[in-house]
Amino acid sequence: MKHWLRLHGQSLARTLGALVRHPFSSALNLLVIGITAALPLALWLLINSVSSVVSQIHIEPQISIFMRDSATKEDLSTLAEQLKKDPRIASSRFIAKDEALKEMQASSGAANLLAGLSENPLPDAFILSSKEGQAANLEALQKDLLSRPGVDEVQLDSAWAHRLERLLALGQTLFEVIAVLLATALTLITGNAIRMQILTRKEEIEVARLIGATDAFIRRPFIYFAMVQGLLGGLFACAIVAGILSHLNPAVLDLANAYGQKFSLLSPDFSTVVIVCGLCTLLTFIGAWLAVWRHLRQFT
Repeated sequence: MKHWLRLHGQSLARTLGALVRHPFSSALNLLVIGITAALPLALWLLINSVSSVVSQIHIEPQISIFMRDSATKEDLSTLAEQLKKDPRIASSRFIAKDEALKEMQASSGAANLLAGLSENPLPDAFILSSKEGQAANLEALQKDLLSRPGVDEVQLDSAWAHRLERLLALGQTLFEVIAVLLATALTLITGNAIRMQILTRKEEIEVARLIGATDAFIRRPFIYFAMVQGLLGGLFACAIVAGILSHLNPAVLDLANAYGQKFSLLSPDFSTVVIVCGLCTLLTFIGAWLAVWRHLRQFT
């Protein structure tokens, strides 16, 4: 066990020494990894910031129930009682057709035209405010209300709910696509960098194989080099995103204050930094392992 730990310690020390001896190339590699990881991280934080604000907005969709001309007073009173007891409905208001006609005459400016009608063409109606916010629940409520006795039509303004859900779903899908593409790119970039190192040390590896070096012994320094770069690259990514957000947040706060709102973009917290660094380390490990495995097969 001591020998195994000493070998790993030596590989780690050599990796850190190589980074220090070649600061310019090491900084470029870390910058590439950092920028690659910063793009999906920034998009993920943006989606979370918007989602947190949307979840705090209390919106009560309006539903209009229009009654049939044949609806009786008993139907109206029964429906009014049911609406008051329904836990899905925040508030309800009954508008008689005579009251609706008077409001229409006052607002439209066509009092003379409406006064010439032989009968009132407007139906009795209920105006509701729903507690439900999701489009599926609103549509279920619409179907339920439409089945009540005396109800002729139920109008539901659920377009905003559909747009909001589709926009957030689009953002989530976009994040997943970008994350997969950049994760693949990071793995390939790491594999190519390790491949170049293997080619420069080809003779050293061949000599080590001749004197009995195992694949694990040959693979170890390359794996450590890639993992250390992945870890530092993840830290670079978090620093880049935090710097960009700290620069943008004052402008975002001013814009939100102009609309009477409080909103700011989320910055990477400790758990986010740990996750990003862990994923970058894992991806660079996979890229390095595949590159070394492929070349060891060729040497064999």
